[in-house]
Amino acid sequence: MEQTQALKALLEDQSLETVLILPHNMPDGDTLGSCIGVYHLIKQYNKMGYIVLNDDIPSNLSFLFEGELKCVKSDDVSDVAFDICIAVDAGETKLFEDREPLFRKGKHTVCIDHHKTNTHYAALNIVVVEASSTGEIVYMLTEELGCTINAQSAEGLYAAIVTDTGSFRYSNTRPLTFSICEKLVATGFDFNRLNVEIYQNKSYEKLLLLNRVFETLKLYCDGKCAVVKLSKQLIDLLALSEYDTDGIVEFVRDISGVEVVVFIRHLYDHAHKVSMRSKYNFDVSEIALAFKGGGHTKAAGFKSDDTIENIESKLVEAISKALN
Repeated sequence: MEQTQALKALLEDQSLETVLILPHNMPDGDTLGSCIGVYHLIKQYNKMGYIVLNDDIPSNLSFLFEGELKCVKSDDVSDVAFDICIAVDAGETKLFEDREPLFRKGKHTVCIDHHKTNTHYAALNIVVVEASSTGEIVYMLTEELGCTINAQSAEGLYAAIVTDTGSFRYSNTRPLTFSICEKLVATGFDFNRLNVEIYQNKSYEKLLLLNRVFETLKLYCDGKCAVVKLSKQLIDLLALSEYDTDGIVEFVRDISGVEVVVFIRHLYDHAHKVSMRSKYNFDVSEIALAFKGGGHTKAAGFKSDDTIENIESKLVEAISKALN
């Protein structure tokens, strides 16, 4: 409640007019949907909001940005002096990459997040680890502030929650999550369209990718750890985009007996992205922290400039020790 009042004081200050809303890089449904919720929240306080993102929006989430609601590039707002900078679903500033200077220049900084590895880098940190998603937190803030949620905002927040809970299959789902989603659906957004756009529009190329990536699958630790890899060579061969790889770790996690999944993907030059997921009690965020990353107990990751082979070897060793 104290943090909500601090946010309210900022939003009620009429001298603060412009708001920077920052999703994390390589955006997912939670960060984008939560940004939409924040955008509509601040509008009720007569603020001018800008969702600034230099990455592309994943094709299955682009439907969320229609009409007046757009993401802009950092170059488009280089002359804007932001009064309030709100980071959404980002546990650390390195997740802004080249947009971090924009955030740092803000008169007031706010972080709304649910990652347990959050570094509390803002002046005002609203971090609710037990929340299923950042979208859930944005909904609660909107309700506590006595603001309304229109259909577009509800659509974004529902997308945030449903994607971050794995369609309510993950253990971060709690009774409150269902209660919130009931209210969001009641606003009347096109529920069927949302589900089709997010889950039923996979490209032919992505299906090809899944087949090729599964060919790299290796099991370790008596079948408890699964590793899949996507090299630069395969990316070039299949002409893949960044977001064609979404969901791969979830497929592998479905294998019986697998507790931990590691997906190593080439990004650019020598950089690789590592995504990890777990099923039961294994805390992948602890592994990620050891490699200067972060995340949740059951979903975490990091970036590395090491080779795919070295990353795999080091991770398998760390996971094996943690499992024993």
